[in-house]
Parts: sequence; structure tokens; C-alpha cells
Amino acid sequence: MVLISLLPIGLMQTCASVEHGMWYARSAEFLKQDIVQTFHWIRIIGDTIFAIGAFALGWFILGLKTGWSIKKEANSLNQSTENYDPEKDDTVLT
Repeated sequence: MVLISLLPIGLMQTCASVEHGMWYARSAEFLKQDIVQTFHWIRIIGDTIFAIGAFALGWFILGLKTGWSIKKEANSLNQSTENYDPEKDDTVLT
């Protein structure tokens, strides 16, 4: 998002500000140029990736808070250790 959209528009605004003044770089005339509008639309790619990541993180945290994402692992761990008998264990530790 930064490299595809924000940086190029910022550099274009910097050049316009140096050449014509800050008033022009922030004006609607500058922002309505075709190249600037194209960079605004390209920003959707980065925003979409960010939104998917934020949703996935929220889903993960919700699962941790409610406990539904870790119950299966905890139950399977308890079941596997309940039937463990150290006297019948024939593994050799070195």
C-alpha cells in the first residue's frame, strides 16, 4: 500500500509543491489528475490485504478469548496422557 500508492502520490505532491506551491499540491485540480486517480484505485489492493489480515487476527483472538480454538487440542492432550503408564514405557532415554 505504501510503495504502490502513498509514496508515489506523496512524491508527486512534493514536486508540485516545490514547483507551484502547497496550495496547488493540495488542490482538487491536482488530485483529480488521471495518474493520481489511478494510484488511488491501486491502493485498494493493499487495503484489501490489510483488511483480510485484520479479520484473520480478530478471528484468532476471538477464538482464544472464547476458548473454542484450543479446546480440541487440550482434550486430545489430556486423553493421550490419561492412559500413560510409565512402567510399561519401553523407550530408552540416553
